[in-house]
Amino acid sequence: MRIWLWFLVSAVVASAVAATLSPDGDGLPNLVVLAVSIAAAVAGLRRHRPEPAAAWWLLVAGVSVSAASTVVTTLVPGAPEAFQSGYMFCYPLTGAGLWLIAQRLRPWTSTRLMDAVIVMLGIAQLTWVLVLYPLLHRSDLNRMTTIGITTLAICQMLLVALLLRLAFAVRPGAAALLTVGSATAMLVTDVSYSAILIVGHGSAVRSFATSAGWLTWTFLLAAALLHPDVGTVANRPRVIGEDRGTPIAGFIALSLLGPCVVVVDLFLRPGTNSWQHALVPTILTAALMVAMVLRLGRALRDRVRLQQELAFRAQHDVLTGLANRELFRSSLQTGIDASGEVGLLIIDLDGFKDVNDTLGHPAGDELLLTAAERLRRTAGSSRASLLARLGGDEFAVICPPAALDELSAALVVELGQPYRVAGREQRISASIGVYAGTPASTGEALQSADIALYAAKEAGRNRAVRYHPGLREAHVAHTVLADRLRAAVEAGTGFAMHYQPVVDVHTNRITAVEALLRFTAPDGTSVSPAVFVPVAEETGLIGRLGAWVLEQACTDAKAWHDEHGISVTVNVSGRQLRNPQFADEVLAVLKRTGLPGAALVLEITETVLVTASIEQTAEVSRRLARLRAFGIRIAIDDFGTGYSSLAYLRTLPIDVLKIDRAFVSRIEERQDKALFRAVVELARSMYLQPVAEGVETTGQAGVLRELDCGLAQGFLFARPLPAPSLAALLSERAAALAA
Repeated sequence: MRIWLWFLVSAVVASAVAATLSPDGDGLPNLVVLAVSIAAAVAGLRRHRPEPAAAWWLLVAGVSVSAASTVVTTLVPGAPEAFQSGYMFCYPLTGAGLWLIAQRLRPWTSTRLMDAVIVMLGIAQLTWVLVLYPLLHRSDLNRMTTIGITTLAICQMLLVALLLRLAFAVRPGAAALLTVGSATAMLVTDVSYSAILIVGHGSAVRSFATSAGWLTWTFLLAAALLHPDVGTVANRPRVIGEDRGTPIAGFIALSLLGPCVVVVDLFLRPGTNSWQHALVPTILTAALMVAMVLRLGRALRDRVRLQQELAFRAQHDVLTGLANRELFRSSLQTGIDASGEVGLLIIDLDGFKDVNDTLGHPAGDELLLTAAERLRRTAGSSRASLLARLGGDEFAVICPPAALDELSAALVVELGQPYRVAGREQRISASIGVYAGTPASTGEALQSADIALYAAKEAGRNRAVRYHPGLREAHVAHTVLADRLRAAVEAGTGFAMHYQPVVDVHTNRITAVEALLRFTAPDGTSVSPAVFVPVAEETGLIGRLGAWVLEQACTDAKAWHDEHGISVTVNVSGRQLRNPQFADEVLAVLKRTGLPGAALVLEITETVLVTASIEQTAEVSRRLARLRAFGIRIAIDDFGTGYSSLAYLRTLPIDVLKIDRAFVSRIEERQDKALFRAVVELARSMYLQPVAEGVETTGQAGVLRELDCGLAQGFLFARPLPAPSLAALLSERAAALAA
């Protein structure tokens, strides 16, 4: 059994014994129970340290004041049995503690304070009728007793309001129930004491019930503080709607209860001075009615404000405050119905997903808020009729067709400025689809703008593209190709491997081959890799295709390596590199095919590195370094296409530098020859093997020999060949070299 429960059971038994032995509450057994309970409460406070700490210490101070009063009554001979003046301090202490806990759970507002005032006015009516009026007409009670009971009654009204406030705010639980039960025991006991004192005409009113009640107040608080969940009492508010916190029916009942009790009391006591008896309840009832009118007016205003807020939220994005998709569609349809011609921008933030993936969704939300503010600033009401967030990182603008080009250009510049997110500078761009026309429906307008947006991304992002019919044709072709690729991957048909030799320009010997994927559509049409590879990247099929290419290339190259000692170069996509299991998958392929690691070159493009985040680049570097430990070489493809950063050559584990055909095609010219020489010398200075791509003329091959760039590939040496044709070429070259 848990400590708090052991204590609770023991305290119940001990309190019953103490109340029986000392029904007046002043005996030594009572003092022992009080002392142990207070010590247990302090121990619980120090062990669990519930928040707010001041509130719980105030509650403990309240029971300690009561215990001190009992000590005075017990140990000081002849002490009066009336209320000890010190006992009254337990009310402000306990009330302050309850106030702080309720404030922590659900902060006090003017509305909640008004509710508390209404409750106190209703209780004041009953207190006047049942306690204060009879007390003021008692001649047998001394002045101090009358003042004490009156003060106690006022304190009790305040404490009832605070206790109700806490009870309706705290989430039910053992520690919460024990806390509320502790204060309730105090109230019930003191109210009973006052009522018995008045009814008993000043005779002794302490009994087993009052003694047990005050002890219960103390040990219930101690049990609450010993409970392990006491730390969550002030941190877990009850989940209720604001409307349910407006008990108008209860307030009306309170306003009617006082007058009803007065009427009943006058009927039962016909000799009472009726107008004096009814004056105070009448004033209290009037005050209560005024408070209720004010509270009802506040409730109606809150309801109207809530309805307005709900209506706003139903049509606006919660994060940015821009119009949402529903309001955007209805506004677009209104524009179509009114004039037929509309102007529309669909905006997508390039690279936003990387911010979410690397910095987390809070950082992504921060970036979206900044983007929305820039959108408002650039495309305000003077230039646009509606700004909307359609979802994720996609925004939309409805504006006059004449303003489209100027506005889209301004947004590309503004949204492309650096963002300060999570203490770091982030650079992302915006792609914009522009549409102007007279669409038949909102669906047609959105689809046309989306097609233009896709064209902007295909063209390199960070730009705006205006829709025209040719884009729709290209989009349809793209969609058809994506469907064909997906079907081909699922069926495992339509793909084939070709291999282009890499030769030594000095000896004409084939030293390696590059694996190239080919795709044939179901109608027999051959699709260029420049066309289908980007589609595979976009649709997410590139991962499965890349795995198949690696497996097939290693399988084919095993025999060529064993017989001719050549290696195979396999292109790797950015999606594959970002796969945490990539290195394990490559090593597993080598194990299955039997190809040595030294016979495999993994080829990556510069764009994969430049478009990756710092964290992604670091992860890629670690995976490549692990593969190099098994003899696998790493090559950078298309070097010099405009994306390169020399930092990657220094920090990444790279072995081969494949120089793009754009350099090679002009090396016979003097200036370009000097530039090519510099690239070759750069590669050698960094211990990288240069390979020239796209060699097509004997003059280019002669310059390569002159510059001592030993390895090259291109149509001059051989076109990409199927595996059987390449095997035949390798055998032919081997025989020629042997002769």
